[in-house]
Amino acid sequence: MSLVDLVRQLQQEDFCPRDGFPIIEINGQRRCSVEYADGLIGGQKIIGIAEDPAGMTLLFANGRAMPLTEPGSGEPLVARAGMLPDLRALLIGRTVEGFRHGEWVSHDHPQERHPIFALQFSGPEPPDQRTLEISFESVKQIRDGIRPLREKRADE
Repeated sequence: MSLVDLVRQLQQEDFCPRDGFPIIEINGQRRCSVEYADGLIGGQKIIGIAEDPAGMTLLFANGRAMPLTEPGSGEPLVARAGMLPDLRALLIGRTVEGFRHGEWVSHDHPQERHPIFALQFSGPEPPDQRTLEISFESVKQIRDGIRPLREKRADE
């Protein structure tokens, strides 16, 4: 076995073979992060953003909720004063169109590096301007959070 083959085998344990996204542990099971997130919130419309002292949570039309976390630390993302109305105006009504992963690099010396997950939303802006970077802790904490919206029938 060559060194390249050995490295690929090692990486396959940490990354999904189809798409290269990191594998994360959720409820004691190893899962492909993007497949897990896509199955729960992919293509879903944001219908609200909840806030409490513990941070902000995206609310989706299918009844799922996902807390927002800092990309570098994984700590809950808390809105600064006056920021929540602007964030709601920007995100509510948009749909999750895709996901990305990458690395967050601090400005400290030495620089700290943390893997990040990113949600890409629908909208008229260029893709890099409608992407929200979060930590994988957000993905691990996707849950049933609200009652799903009932589709309106044509006769209503």
